Amino acid sequence: MKIPVSSLLNSVRLILFDLDGTLVDSEDFIVWSFTEAARLTGLRVDPSIIRELIGYPLDYLLNEILGGVSGEKAREFIEVRRRLVWENWSKNVKLFPDVVPALEYLSSKGYVLGVASSSIVERINAFLNHLGVSRYFNVVSGVTPGVRGKPEPDVILNALRMASMHPGETLYIGDRVVDCIAARQAGVRVVIVNRKGTGLPTSECSPDAVVQSLIELIE
Repeated sequence: MKIPVSSLLNSVRLILFDLDGTLVDSEDFIVWSFTEAARLTGLRVDPSIIRELIGYPLDYLLNEILGGVSGEKAREFIEVRRRLVWENWSKNVKLFPDVVPALEYLSSKGYVLGVASSSIVERINAFLNHLGVSRYFNVVSGVTPGVRGKPEPDVILNALRMASMHPGETLYIGDRVVDCIAARQAGVRVVIVNRKGTGLPTSECSPDAVVQSLIELIE
């Protein structure tokens, strides 16, 4: 049985957010960066697989889509995609409209806010700074040596250590099953934001609550 969001908020002090698909509308750009890099390097990739695996660490995603490609060709693809991303991301990613109102409200209520993502820390900070929301976040946790991406719980547990908080006083907000799995492994409560209103495969992981907008954290 799902728990009312208000009850979840009343029981926590730290609220952690996933980045891509939760705070930042970047899914189409991520898919484009892979398909365009494939076109430029003469490879074929399946956009549906890329879309399905957003939220997993980049190394895992690359292995899934380039598993049968030679090392030299894979390195060329990675370098071309890296260039495409850094040349184009600032023009092609944006915050979801519900993000700033939710962050303003939660910050005004005294919650400690953070980001825990499978991205590298440099990318997370670049996005938050460019989009003008870095001031809301006390903690930024991403993939670094010894800190694995989701579905492993490392980025969430690392955020807890940084904030000096316990799992029982923490809520994680994501948009995918991989977020739910990582949160459960970390021992924290989890809310899934499902803006598209599509069915979620709850057989793999059942969240504490599902919302269609971060505005529901305010209401």
